[in-house]
Amino acid sequence: MLKRWEIGEPDAKKAAMLRQQGGITQLCAEVLVSRGIESLEAAGSLLDVTGLSDPFLLADMERAAERILAAVDGGERICVYGDYDCDGVTATVMLTDWLLCAGADVTWYIPTRREGYGMRCESLKQLHEDGVSLIVTVDNGISAIEEAQYIKSLGMDLVITDHHRPGDTLPEAVAVVDPFRADCPSPYKTICGAVVVLKLIAALDGGDWEPALEQFGDLAALATIADVMPLDGENRFIVQRGLQYLANTERMGLISLMAVCGIEEGTVISAQNAAFQLIPRINAAGRFASASIAARLFLTDDPDEAQLLAAQIHSLNNDRKKTEQEITDEILDVIRQQPETLSERVLVFAGENWHHGVIGIVAARLMERFGKPCFLMSQEEDGYRGSARSFGDFSVFECLKACEAHLVRYGGHPGAGGFTVLPENKDAFMQGIRSYAAVHNPVMPVMTVHAERALEPQALTPENVAGLRIMEPFGAGNPNPLFVLPGMTVAEIVPLSGGAHTKLRLRKGTAQCEVLLFRMKPEETGIRSGEVLDFLIAADVKEYQGRPSLTLRAEDWRSSAKEQEQAIAAQSAYDAYRRGEPLPAPAYYQRMCPRRQDLVSVYQLVQRMPLTVSQICRLMQSKGMNRCRARMIADIFSELNLLRYDPVTETLSRLPVTQKRELNESEAYRKILTLARESAS
Repeated sequence: MLKRWEIGEPDAKKAAMLRQQGGITQLCAEVLVSRGIESLEAAGSLLDVTGLSDPFLLADMERAAERILAAVDGGERICVYGDYDCDGVTATVMLTDWLLCAGADVTWYIPTRREGYGMRCESLKQLHEDGVSLIVTVDNGISAIEEAQYIKSLGMDLVITDHHRPGDTLPEAVAVVDPFRADCPSPYKTICGAVVVLKLIAALDGGDWEPALEQFGDLAALATIADVMPLDGENRFIVQRGLQYLANTERMGLISLMAVCGIEEGTVISAQNAAFQLIPRINAAGRFASASIAARLFLTDDPDEAQLLAAQIHSLNNDRKKTEQEITDEILDVIRQQPETLSERVLVFAGENWHHGVIGIVAARLMERFGKPCFLMSQEEDGYRGSARSFGDFSVFECLKACEAHLVRYGGHPGAGGFTVLPENKDAFMQGIRSYAAVHNPVMPVMTVHAERALEPQALTPENVAGLRIMEPFGAGNPNPLFVLPGMTVAEIVPLSGGAHTKLRLRKGTAQCEVLLFRMKPEETGIRSGEVLDFLIAADVKEYQGRPSLTLRAEDWRSSAKEQEQAIAAQSAYDAYRRGEPLPAPAYYQRMCPRRQDLVSVYQLVQRMPLTVSQICRLMQSKGMNRCRARMIADIFSELNLLRYDPVTETLSRLPVTQKRELNESEAYRKILTLARESAS
């Protein structure tokens, strides 16, 4: 899959001035300038956030605090009504824990994923029968118009705390606390549900947020990272402080959870480590069993119970990874059987009994792998339930809205969404997705990554890279810096961990470095010794035997970043051709049509070793080979059973010769040859 590299060219003079004024490393200054931060004041506003805004600036916060405190003082039974993802679980735990410490009669409720997001009248009726008189929602409730009316009809009160966008009408409640209310004067809006609760707890304590942060900052930080909130402003402050508290947490559940992740007590973990180690396990409980397991883990003071619950969550996460891989493998098999699928503007797949808790993750992985929006749906008893992921200017929500005639229900935003469709409407819905894309996105977005700058390997010293730490935490809105190493010669390819990972030894002139490719076997990289490539890398520094050790990780590579637009255009033309659409100009057909000598050369090359499409383009660049023509060659040889083509890895490999074949036997060859001749006449 081709990604577009955007490579920054930071002004060296501005970076040098920022370095002198701020006392930071040159590399850090260049990264800041690459991101448009060119003054000490601008850098300070990003890096030096010193606190949180007054919680009472949130609309209805005072009314919410007064009603909850009255319920505590009056001995009323309170229910904290949460959600099954990490944000909802941590928000539920935070408010429940505070109320327990305040001596409240409190219970909590988190629906299962099968029940679905938000409140349900059946659950509300049961809470009323259990004696609950006040319901406080966390991370949900802003769209619960009918449920709020039902709560009122039962004689209960409702306080809503949420961070999702409200509709035109707010639910009827004692208080509705949501930073995205049109009349909310709170200055910082983009917070998760747990941070809304953090501010509620501060309000319950009279407005001082420091005790709330000390007690619950670790959970609020995890929720902020999990909900992919931008790590600027108040979120940056919360995550910085929260990760420090996490390293020394006294919460038994967090201690046990870190232990099953192999994280030693006292270790300060990064936002990225939290995102890849702790948060998936918290979410696994809600995906594969019940989020109540995670809530109980964080509420318990019993170390034995905490160890048991953490082990259970760890096991559920292993189940999650296994299930993800099974669904992914099933879809990759479909792609291998129907390679034309990858030429569609949007990837759409349907299956049976795919676990609904993970198809959103799988959709995101496929989108990242193949660079196209992805819709997945699984057949269940009441129809197909699905999830979608996208990027750029293709909006999942707008696509679902355009297809709503085929849907039972749907929701989401531009980058992600969920939906339910009846079996008899599945095919029409799939066609509707493709039709919407053709009309609204005739040219589909290309997945783009930003590199701060191109540099020589000598610039990546442990000291320079360690200087980037002042920009942490990295995450949404403040991504981990990436750099381009141009013109690096691959000196050696080394398998690691029995071939599960790969290490490349690179050189350029007298400079040498090592780059790691995680979860990629050497034969899957499409890289050969002696090749000269540009590498997109991330850098990190860790202590090893008491000394700083530099680690470089390859995110992407290609023969030249300068040639990417030609390759992207060629891939786009090939996809359009496979969809049966006319190409922009007659010359496209001529550039796409392989000459007989091209076919002979590729066949001979592949007899020696398997080659990817990218490798073929690099090896035959001097002969005018382009990506579009290489894909046509793959189609022709695959159709004739002369070579095996794997569309997932874009690799051509040998097949045993069983009979002599002529090129004209290939329909793909005859078609492109005819079009090329017609376009030339």
